[in-house]
Amino acid sequence: MLGPCTFWAIVGLGSALHSAAAATLEEVRVFAGAGHARVLITTEGALTRLEARSVPAMGERPARGVVLFVGGELGPEGERRIPVGEKGLVALHLERVAGGVQVSAELSAPRRVVAVPIGDDAVYIDLIEEGRGEDPSLPSPAQLQSWVEGALVGPSRPRLSATPAARRLVVVDPGHGGVDHGAVGVSGAREADIALQIAMRTAKGLRDELGAEVILTRTDDQFIALRDRAALANAREADLFLSIHANAAPGPEAWGVETYALDTASDAGAARVAARENALVREDEGPAGADPLLASLLTAGTHALSQSLADEVQQTVIRRLRSRYGEAQVQDLGTKTALFYVLVSTRMPSILFEASFVSNPADERRLRSPAWQQLVADALVEAVGRWFKAQE
Repeated sequence: MLGPCTFWAIVGLGSALHSAAAATLEEVRVFAGAGHARVLITTEGALTRLEARSVPAMGERPARGVVLFVGGELGPEGERRIPVGEKGLVALHLERVAGGVQVSAELSAPRRVVAVPIGDDAVYIDLIEEGRGEDPSLPSPAQLQSWVEGALVGPSRPRLSATPAARRLVVVDPGHGGVDHGAVGVSGAREADIALQIAMRTAKGLRDELGAEVILTRTDDQFIALRDRAALANAREADLFLSIHANAAPGPEAWGVETYALDTASDAGAARVAARENALVREDEGPAGADPLLASLLTAGTHALSQSLADEVQQTVIRRLRSRYGEAQVQDLGTKTALFYVLVSTRMPSILFEASFVSNPADERRLRSPAWQQLVADALVEAVGRWFKAQE
């Protein structure tokens, strides 16, 4: 989701096979701001020609902004109305007409209409009220172009191996390291050390139990920039990215296990956790996930997969820990979302796992225990295996 000033939606329009001569409209993303809406449409196949016009209100018929995709096609879901109901943009209508596919924006008042191609596989449509300029809260053309270029191998088409027998590639990221030791527990346990120990055990299990190829972002106590961790996963076109951490809170009361996917913070506690994990972002990396709009663009298409992976991990870890230690000793804090910088730029399903709180004496003792670490690692391996199987 985005901030309160902006509405966005993603609607799949189908990915049926089509001839090279026609572009099939694939996805629509709507960003509605003050007097200005920007609609991003991606296609399968090259666009030929666009025709845009503004239509004033006539009688009971509302004002519209219309774009004709000449020679375009709709996927199997066919014609449809996409309700928006935000900032003067009532709805979008997609329909077949003579000569192609027409996208009509139903508006509360007339607007200028401009359609701008992005390469061969996308177009953005600006709908701007007379007398207004562009709304800076909306994604810029450069951001849209960056997303579209990345989408060809990244967010809109998550790279999952084509067959069940194919070898999966998992990047396991032990949080922190080197000068960044992360949180320090009540008896001195360092988050960086605990994360590395659990990550090494998890990597071994992924190789031994699932036959996966595993890359660790670090194998010893060294500092790796958050941006470089994501870049490694992207460069190797990993199937998923798993970042492992130990949690901390200002006082000793908080305890339990939680798992995060990338989005705006689901609550104040999630925002606090993200702020702590983002604390050592280098200045040249930019603000630590401060742009929820960009995060939504980068992860659009992998968000649902990341959320399902986070749910699978959380449920499996809690179930296995409780089977060993009992329900009273294991608190389920659930699956949450926050803007973690290490996840913002990844182009595959990605989650951040918080094993327990080093700031809580009982949690810290467990986190230092090899038996606890191994049980958590085994649960992570089981969850990843179950998630991969679901994708098949």
